[in-house]
Amino acid sequence: MFWFDPFEEIMKIRREMERVLKNFEDRRFWSTEWRTPLSDVRETDEEVIVTVELPGVSKDDIQLKATEDSLEIRVETKKLIEERGEDFFRKERSYRGFYRRILLPSKVVPEKAKAKYENGILEIRLPKVEAKKKVKEIKIE
Repeated sequence: MFWFDPFEEIMKIRREMERVLKNFEDRRFWSTEWRTPLSDVRETDEEVIVTVELPGVSKDDIQLKATEDSLEIRVETKKLIEERGEDFFRKERSYRGFYRRILLPSKVVPEKAKAKYENGILEIRLPKVEAKKKVKEIKIE
């Protein structure tokens, strides 16, 4: 006679899930790989300020390009993890890329833009184009 124990089957599934999750957790470099960086765009009378959260990124991995009406942010990060033990060797590579083009709320002077990267926060300040006031004499009919 065949005896089916549902609890034993559940325990087998649980053990298998724990094994799979253990392997998943071992991939330390996955911690921030799956999230699009958060960004804010603010505007003052003099400038447009763009703030982007880029934790775990080196300043050298960030490229910025600006036009008078947009800002392009490109990040490319490559990591290599090597571990050696008495009886094992592990080598893993990861690549993380991010690209975003942000349309700016006002025209700016890209040549005067300044960027600062500190504690995983990128801040770009783009001075606005000075509005040229045109004065035109109006004739009365």
